[in-house]
Amino acid sequence: MEKIIALGTGAGITINCYSLSALLENSEGNYLLIDTGSGNQILNQLKAKKIDINKIHHIFISHKHIDHLWGIIPILRYIMQEYKKGNYEGVLNIYGEEEIKRIVDIFIKETFHKNHENVYKEIVTYHFCKDGQKFNIIGYEIETIDTESIECKQYGFKTTLNSGKTFAFLGDVPCSKNNYAKIENTDWVLHEAMCLESQKDTIKPHEKNHSTVKDVAIIMNKLKVKNLLLWHCVDNDIEMRKQLFTKEAKEYFSGNVYVPDDLDEIEL
Repeated sequence: MEKIIALGTGAGITINCYSLSALLENSEGNYLLIDTGSGNQILNQLKAKKIDINKIHHIFISHKHIDHLWGIIPILRYIMQEYKKGNYEGVLNIYGEEEIKRIVDIFIKETFHKNHENVYKEIVTYHFCKDGQKFNIIGYEIETIDTESIECKQYGFKTTLNSGKTFAFLGDVPCSKNNYAKIENTDWVLHEAMCLESQKDTIKPHEKNHSTVKDVAIIMNKLKVKNLLLWHCVDNDIEMRKQLFTKEAKEYFSGNVYVPDDLDEIEL
C-alpha cells in the first residue's frame, strides 16, 4: 500500500501543528521524506508514527525556508549518532537546490562535534535539482519541477506511483501557469493553501506568495486533477480547519479533497 504520512501540515511558524513535512511510503515500506519542517519536533512526529529513522535514506527539500529545511538538522544529528552505534547503514541522499547544501554545511561545521561532522561528510550525498531532472528514488522515477517561486529557488516533483497513478508535490507556492501542462490530469496533487478566502484580507496570503483554498480549488479543477491534498495551512482554528477547508474546496473542485491533520495517513 502506498501512502502519504503527514508529519506536519502548518505554514510558517505554527504552534498548534508542526510545519510542513511528510513521508511518501511505497508499497514495499520504503520512505521518501518530503521537507523536514522547522525543527526538533520532526523526531517526535516520526516517533509518534513508529517510523524507524534508520530506514530513511532519501530526503527531498523543496527550498531553504526554515519551516521546510530546519528539521534536517536534528534528523542529521540523530543519524550521525545511530551510524556511530552501527545502527544506520548506507548513504543518506538529500535532493534539492545547491544552496541547501551550503546552508547545512555551514551549520554543521559551526555547531556539530568534529566526529559527527566527519560522519556527515562520509555518508551524506547531495543531488542537486534542475527543472525536469529525473532521479530514481525508492523505485519511483521522480521528475523535478521548478515551481518558479519569486522568493528563492524552489522545486517540487512529479512521479508515477506503483499503482500507475500520477503524483505531484508543488512545494509551498501557487502552481505556476508554466507548469499547468505538467499538472493537468494528475491523479494526486499536494498543494499549499494558506487560508480560507474569507481570511485573505487579514492573513494576506497573496503578499506571501501563497494561496487561499478557493484559489487552489479553481485552478486544480480547471486542470482536471482527481485528488487534491491541501496543506501548509494556518493553524488559528486547528479544530475546525479540516472541515472548513474541505467545505470551501468542494465548492470549486469536483474531485476528492483531503485536508490532513498532523500524523494523518492517506492511502494513495
